[in-house]
Amino acid sequence: MKDRTKASKQIAYLLRHNPVGMKISKEGFVNLNELLEKLQERWTSLSKKDIRELVETDPKGRYEIKNQKIRARYGHSINVNPTLEKAQEGTLYHGTTSKAAQKILEEGLKSKGRQKVHLSNSVEDAIEVGKRRTDDPVILEIDVGTASKAGVNIERASDKVYVSDNIPSQFISMKRKKSNLTRNH
Repeated sequence: MKDRTKASKQIAYLLRHNPVGMKISKEGFVNLNELLEKLQERWTSLSKKDIRELVETDPKGRYEIKNQKIRARYGHSINVNPTLEKAQEGTLYHGTTSKAAQKILEEGLKSKGRQKVHLSNSVEDAIEVGKRRTDDPVILEIDVGTASKAGVNIERASDKVYVSDNIPSQFISMKRKKSNLTRNH
């Protein structure tokens, strides 16, 4: 498929932010045929096979297809609530700027513009996320076990991405990429 990246971005936009003209369930699913029709307004040669290939090869596991329906697993700004499995990891990570990290260590990690906070299961993935905003990202560590015991709901959205509503500061510590030192606040 020639416009693979553009089509993938359009799928993300429609499923996460603006499912205009499509019926979307509370779980975030839309009929695969409805999505295909919407996409074919722009890419007439696009097929279900192309969409399935985009879903299956997505490196972050953003999407899922079940029973001829498709959804984005995370990243929504619209009012949907996908049921996901609980996180089992001991530590998850969040990459951000130094300035944002200080605020997060004081106030906790809060979703802004999306329904949930996004976390990574590896330092390397968190660094990549942080590099979207700064050349020298700060990596925050989230103590999943302790947070979960305190009632914080952290869910596995894909192999690489985890989500939560908000994470109070007492479950977050800072880890600098280069120094590899952990500093508890």
